[in-house]
Order: sequence, then structure tokens, then C-alpha cells
Amino acid sequence: MKKFEGCWKIEPLFVDKEPCLPLDPNTLEEYDSCTAGRGRVGSAITLDQLIEPAILPPQPIAWYVRGITAKTTEMLVNDLIAETARLRGVASNVDNKHYTEENCDISSDLLTEQSSDIKERWRQRRSGRHGNSLRSARQEV
Repeated sequence: MKKFEGCWKIEPLFVDKEPCLPLDPNTLEEYDSCTAGRGRVGSAITLDQLIEPAILPPQPIAWYVRGITAKTTEMLVNDLIAETARLRGVASNVDNKHYTEENCDISSDLLTEQSSDIKERWRQRRSGRHGNSLRSARQEV
């Protein structure tokens, strides 16, 4: 890789803003004083990433490489979201079957309820992606 740069930006997300309705709290101290220390705080995370290979491939291959890179990055972020949802469920003693398919835009066949292991989810994605190929169709016949 010639360039592999990235920047994470984490900002507080004040969940319970209703008690502070006339005011808009910008800092954690203002939010704590407004909600009397009972307000929930989340995080809004932004990732800016720049990836440039050392050797630029020709145009048709470059599109293919760009697609693979974008898909892999999207899968990593979706796994991060699913893992945090799983950890939140374990931490709050909530039923562990609540994954965030609706928040992650992950189809239900790729992220099953019984697979809480990240490696298993990646294995399912790979098998789902390659399951419709001609090679698997020939093996079934």
C-alpha cells in the first residue's frame, strides 16, 4: 500500500434531551446538570479512510479492487455494529437474540441469531456470496 490513512471521529450523542428542551447541551457537563446525572450518552462514530495501492492496476481491474475494498470495509463496520449490540445485550442482561439487522442493513440470512461469533458470520457471508456460483450449481446436479 502506498497510502493507508484513516481518521476516527467520536462525538457524544445525548440520548435523553427531552429534559433539556429549551437548552441544547453541547458538553457533557451541561448535559449532566440538565438531566441531573441520569441522562444516557451514546457515541456517534465517523470513519474517513483513504486507501491507495502502491501499483495502480489498469481500469477494469481497478474497479474490481475498489468494489472489494468497499465491500470489505462495509462488512467490518457492520460486524462492529453487530458486536457492540451483542455486547450491550450481554452487559444489560437483555435477551441475546436482538441483533440490529434493521440498523445495519444486513439481511437476515447472513446474520443468524445462533451465530454470535464474528468468524462464523464472515464464513456465512463468504458461503452465501459464493453459493450462487456456477461451480456450486454443477456440484448439485
